[in-house]
Amino acid sequence: MLQRIQSLFLLLIATMMVGLLFVNIWDKKSISPDEQVTLNATKMMYTRAGQVINETSTIWIAIAAVVSFIVSSLSILSYANRIRQMAYGLVNSVLIGAILGLILYYSFQGEKLISASEKGSFGAGLIIPAVALILNSLANRFIRKDEDMVRASDRMR
Repeated sequence: MLQRIQSLFLLLIATMMVGLLFVNIWDKKSISPDEQVTLNATKMMYTRAGQVINETSTIWIAIAAVVSFIVSSLSILSYANRIRQMAYGLVNSVLIGAILGLILYYSFQGEKLISASEKGSFGAGLIIPAVALILNSLANRFIRKDEDMVRASDRMR
């Protein structure tokens, strides 16, 4: 049922969660000894002069993104059961919030690796879950609106 607006929102969320796996989330560069910290959905890598000094696994971001993709897809496919769709929406909100929390946690950890005066910069990887959270709340709103409309028509019968 992709003609419903909430299904389009959920499809965008699913697409964004897959896209999150392939973009850089955060990076920080130091000027003097050529140091750099890069964070993506699977790892945070600290390099100095082109050599990897430290590599930290951030696989929890990727796992949460994949689970959010699955929940969004299940929500699209359960268009006939709006109550279940709202439950999936709640779970998806928690997952996307966890992704944002993990991104902030790992970026603070990366800030400690390089003691440069300037802060690191967030890329598209922070914008994607923030927009997905907004789209998820819009989808939940339209699902609730449909459910209210069905209940109102049932009262009239």
